[in-house]
Amino acid sequence: MGIAHGKRQRVNFNGATYHVSTRCNNKEYLIKRSLDFEKFKLVLKQCKEKFGFLLHNYIPMNNHVHLIIRLELILDISKIMHSINRQYARWYNGYYGRKGHFWEDRFYSELIKDDFQLLAAMRYIDLNPVRAGLCRKPTDWKYSGARFYLNDVKDDLIDMPEIYKNLGADAKSRQNAYSNIFPLNLPILTRLD
Repeated sequence: MGIAHGKRQRVNFNGATYHVSTRCNNKEYLIKRSLDFEKFKLVLKQCKEKFGFLLHNYIPMNNHVHLIIRLELILDISKIMHSINRQYARWYNGYYGRKGHFWEDRFYSELIKDDFQLLAAMRYIDLNPVRAGLCRKPTDWKYSGARFYLNDVKDDLIDMPEIYKNLGADAKSRQNAYSNIFPLNLPILTRLD
């Protein structure tokens, strides 16, 4: 039995940080082509500009998406996610001539309460394609923040959280510390499914 994603009151305040998950309708593998992933990143960029939130990590997968969003300007996670999901679904359905719901339910979110939970959620996101058997290591999945955090590959979507900055004096020391925080084989760091 899955988690019901019904409407519920969410805590919204400046600095509130959420681990957000949203899934394709019927768990279908709808996000398949490079174009689909790139378009999702473009929608994220446009929504960041419009709503002024910080994005600490992200990963679109074939049938779901994970984001870590910190509220800054617009203090309404529901409004932000509604815009992201609506824009992407409209584009996808229009481009592929598809009808019906793209997303299964409302998004699910978990308020991140401290730096340890933030790092755990970030690693959970980075390890998602590895656990799914889609790649051997997080940096092999090119549509996520893992390449930024582990290989220092430029990513205009990522807003580095303070806790990551504090892991080391330079990019290399931060990458090493981050990669050693949670081993690749740790079963579940944080769960949103």
